[in-house]
Parts: sequence; structure tokens; C-alpha cells
Amino acid sequence: MPAHRSLRSVSLSIAITASLSCGLLSVGTGLANAAPVPPGAGASAEHQASGGQGPVTPVPGMKSSFSATAAGPTITRSEVIDRAQSWVGIGLDYSWTGSHNGYRTDCSGYVSMAWRLGTSLTTDTFAGAGVIESISKGELKAGDALLNDNSGANGHVVLFEKWANSSHTSYIGYEFTPSGVHHREIPYPYFSGYGTFLPVRNKSVIDDVVVPADPGMTSLTAGEFTGDTKSDLIAVE
Repeated sequence: MPAHRSLRSVSLSIAITASLSCGLLSVGTGLANAAPVPPGAGASAEHQASGGQGPVTPVPGMKSSFSATAAGPTITRSEVIDRAQSWVGIGLDYSWTGSHNGYRTDCSGYVSMAWRLGTSLTTDTFAGAGVIESISKGELKAGDALLNDNSGANGHVVLFEKWANSSHTSYIGYEFTPSGVHHREIPYPYFSGYGTFLPVRNKSVIDDVVVPADPGMTSLTAGEFTGDTKSDLIAVE
């Protein structure tokens, strides 16, 4: 009696979504720390025409800092990092037309939020707004940024937190890309294939004040110093 064999076909479907925003083409692989894919083929006509960043957008209720002299309110480096961290992991969608807490939800809107600017600026307007100044690699501190100041989809900005290694070949940074808000290790100055990134500093960012610990009473000396025949204790605070 002939044996009958049934064949079961298995289909594997892999869905890949790509979008070009802020100079980054994001491939939805589920790997949050994967390096971005260089922009180019595969971007939709809508993304190419609209660019990767929305227009300069004032933040409701805040004084605009989009002027030749206004760099925004003073903010400490720890405040910048805390503000950047507040958008990590809360499920925000990348959009150059959307907003969260008044700030545009794209790369430059995210950094504008972290710096507490009165306007969501764009990569090509930070300098013109009087917000930033150029610094050297060795001057980078928490709250500074790596900026590609091209416009639209050709520009991008990453917030610097700290060096990832002693050789300063990579750093821990915050950035908003089409795949989400990331806090991750990034090769200095940025992944290859995305243009030129230079270190910059928000002129209004200041170092945190370090308050020294109170050592208490020191240099204790005992003796009779007042002439009342009673022992005295002298200490220096």
C-alpha cells in the first residue's frame, strides 16, 4: 500500500518599515541599539519632500528663544540630562508635526526640550538663534551636543551625556530617531554615513554647583583658656 506524505508549507513573513527623518532611515528590526541605516533608497516621497524636521515652532507659554541674542534660560547640566531622560521609554512616536509637552517630537525638538528652549528649533537654526557655540571634542560635557547642522532630512543632533570609554572613541548619548527615543552608546562623533557632526554647547547650560561636604568640627584643642580654672575645648569648624 503506497504511503502518502503530506507536505506542510511554512511561510515566514518579515515586515520591515522604513522612514527617513532627521537624516536617519530607520529599519524596524526591534533592535533599539542597532546603528541607523544611511538615508537613501526606500524613503517615501512624503518623507523626502517634507524633510526630517518640522518647522521652527514656539513652545506654548514660553518666551521664544529664536532670536539673534536669546539663548534660552539658564539650565544646569544635570537638569538637561534629567529632561532628556524623561522622554526615554514612554512610547513617543517620531513626528515632525506632532508634539509632547509643547515640544516637537523629532530630533531637534527633543534637544530643544532638553535644553528648555522657548522654541523647538531645527538643526540648521540652533546657531542662527544664538543658542549654541562650537567647542572642541575635549571640552564635551553632559548636556552638550553633537550636531550635523544641515537642514531637513540631512541634519541630525544628539545630546551628549558622557564618554563610554577612556579612549573617547564612543559616548553615551540621547537621540530621537524614527525608531524612538534612545539612550545608547554611539561612536564618536556619530555612525558613519550621516555627514559631519561637530561638538557644540548651549550657551545657557551651566555646570552644577558642587557643595563640599561639611567636615564638622576639626582641630580640637583642650585646655584652660578663660581663666576660670575650668577646662575649655576649642574647635574649628
